[in-house]
Amino acid sequence: MGLRLPSRRTRDLAFAATVAAATVSGALGHRKAAGLTKPLPMLLLAAETAAGARGRGGADKAGLAGALAFSMAGDVAMFLEEFETEPAAKDRWLQRGASLFAGAQLCYIATMWRAGARPSARQLLPRVGLLAESAAVLARHRPALLPVLGTYGNTLATMSAMASAMPDPQPRLRIGGLAFLLSDLAIINRRHLVTDRRLRIAGEAWVLASYFTAQYLLIGGLAERSRRS
Repeated sequence: MGLRLPSRRTRDLAFAATVAAATVSGALGHRKAAGLTKPLPMLLLAAETAAGARGRGGADKAGLAGALAFSMAGDVAMFLEEFETEPAAKDRWLQRGASLFAGAQLCYIATMWRAGARPSARQLLPRVGLLAESAAVLARHRPALLPVLGTYGNTLATMSAMASAMPDPQPRLRIGGLAFLLSDLAIINRRHLVTDRRLRIAGEAWVLASYFTAQYLLIGGLAERSRRS
């Protein structure tokens, strides 16, 4: 038997509160507040996943733990990227963040493959095509980043397609996969195409809120499914 958790409603409210705090502080550029609040949503997801660990197999435990660990490390890199002012250092943190999140996507992909997800070209190609827009922006503004970020983009598109092809729980996983893709798509556009301060704040709020929502849906959906199997 796993650890005893608060009610589902209490857990959801706590997660929503931490997401709101992380989103507001990050969007407004408050470094200290963002540093304190950004880890909280993922820590809650990690605690909830660990509490139900006895109900799932070893491979599912490893996949979920890997997705959480790589994501949390990626969050640190992206936090440092966001508040870095020197362009070369900013690019380095962005590449490190993309590499770490690629590890998270591979963990998701492996977990979903084991669960029977087999995406079709119809599911995969539109997602690759959508991320081609951010690749074009990079090619114009930061071509040196394309090898790392382009590879990550393809990994993300594959994860999103896998989530759409999962037999259940749907539409939870499908929405999670799409939210993750749209969140990351906005990062490059906000950085290189948006100059208005209010739009940049709104863009960062979207990036954070959609990212945490995606993680909630993906981690929660896969954890729920693995406990039933």
